[in-house]
Amino acid sequence: MKINPIANPNILRSYQATRPVSDKKVAGGRDEVTFSEEALSFSKALADAREAIEVRTPDERTHISDITNAIRQGEYKVSSEEVAEKILESVSGRR
Repeated sequence: MKINPIANPNILRSYQATRPVSDKKVAGGRDEVTFSEEALSFSKALADAREAIEVRTPDERTHISDITNAIRQGEYKVSSEEVAEKILESVSGRR
């Protein structure tokens, strides 16, 4: 593969001109994000809709919560034999 050199030197100058003029830090050194009322309202409506369509039973929620906690604590173990078996089942079409 051959990479051709930049034929137009103006391209390089144009790129170099886009570099930031200074690297001064903003006072406090923190970024800040502000969301509009419309965005906050949409986010809440989306969360409410997701919760409304949740069809898990209390037992399923408990099971999911237990697995989530085990993963976070680094205690969740997966049997390689079970994983291999499930892979083979999905590949062979058995379920």
